[in-house]
Amino acid sequence: MRATTVLAAVLAALVGTLASTFAANDPDLFWHLASGAWMLDHGRLLDRDIYSTTMAGAPYSVGQWLGEVVFASVYRGGGWVALDLLRAALVGIATFFMARVVLRFQPQPAWAFLPIVAAVLISKFLWGDRPQLFSLALFPAVFDVLLGARFGSPRRLWTLVPIMLVWANLHGAFVAGLALIVVFVVEVWIARSSRRRLFTLVGAAAAAACVITPSGLSAVSFAASYARSASAVVEEHPADITSPAGLLFAVLLLGTLLAALVADPEMLSVRLRSPILWIGLAGPFTVLGLAHQRLLPYAAMILAPVVAGAVPTLMRRAAATAPTVPRLAAVLALVPLFAVAAVVSVVAAPRAPDLSAYPAGATTALRQLAGPVLNEYDWGGYLIFSVPEQPTFVDGRGAALFPPDVIGEFETAVGLRVGYHSVLDARGIRLVLLRPSRALAVALREDGWPVVAEQVGSWVLLQRP
Repeated sequence: MRATTVLAAVLAALVGTLASTFAANDPDLFWHLASGAWMLDHGRLLDRDIYSTTMAGAPYSVGQWLGEVVFASVYRGGGWVALDLLRAALVGIATFFMARVVLRFQPQPAWAFLPIVAAVLISKFLWGDRPQLFSLALFPAVFDVLLGARFGSPRRLWTLVPIMLVWANLHGAFVAGLALIVVFVVEVWIARSSRRRLFTLVGAAAAAACVITPSGLSAVSFAASYARSASAVVEEHPADITSPAGLLFAVLLLGTLLAALVADPEMLSVRLRSPILWIGLAGPFTVLGLAHQRLLPYAAMILAPVVAGAVPTLMRRAAATAPTVPRLAAVLALVPLFAVAAVVSVVAAPRAPDLSAYPAGATTALRQLAGPVLNEYDWGGYLIFSVPEQPTFVDGRGAALFPPDVIGEFETAVGLRVGYHSVLDARGIRLVLLRPSRALAVALREDGWPVVAEQVGSWVLLQRP
């Protein structure tokens, strides 16, 4: 067994254990749990809205149906701790393959460590408890299989077909995996590789597998909108280069550009094996990552091996080969490590979610009062989970359900823009649950809407007089 594989496994255990210590608090987790529970209870897909007043009965994509069912099943089986452990496992898998991809091109830990850490830290953006965790784990796994087949043995290439079949039903970001496959297929034909027909056949089979979903062909077109912006969804905004994740990505991008411009072309070609492949990968994924910050971790996974493999060429460092470790020795070292990591994760995993960002104290009043309610966008998922009898105005399903005009109504109302009264009246709003600093909350108080419940500085629930 290669020492780089052992190192990747060690990093996976450490990062996975760390991921288990965070309390669940992702706003979308709650509506995913509610949707998965509904499907488990009814034995069929939830393909129409049952949780909002603004889009009640409207059809929407079921592209994440399997991911939601898995999350709901895990939660029913082990509560919040089980969800923490699921997160730890998926983050660990993602870390393992991220590290293995980097170590394929830079087996020296001293050069590989920082790019790996950068990619892992940037990926933390996707550690929220929802089906996107499956994409976080599967993207580097697919990348690793493709690289192994391109520059090593192709025997595992056919595993991409079942992987893509499952991924397409778990989460919409499977299109990122398809994009990887397409780039590799194009590159092997440009390079006139002897494996070009194999890659083409597997790529076609993997693409066909992606449409074996309840949505059929529309699954691909809908998933392509994963990169579409919606002004109310922060993670769909352009990447903020001044943020910690943005700065780390900027460093990776700068290292990539520096190596491409300054390094010896012949030495760089030997190190990266196929510069054409990396151009085809780095260009599109970097553009998408900068345009939509939730795609930034995938771009970082592409750039990290380039930086680790190419930057040392600037100092004329010779390429190294990965040493091997006896399989028995590797097993004897890793089994106790993963056993300890599992025990620590179980002990350290929080027993309850972090609800400090949600109006938990308003749920009792909401169950007793008649709506409709106008709620904060990022509180909608929590209300679906905790007060399903009070339908939301908007929630984390975003552009998958709510058209721009509904999002526009929400922003008009909470921002106290011209026509906000018309929105409240047309939608028959009787309750308003917002942050106290919202212009609408301040104005309605002044207009005589009584406060039903409140947590000073956090949330206020107002009722139409």
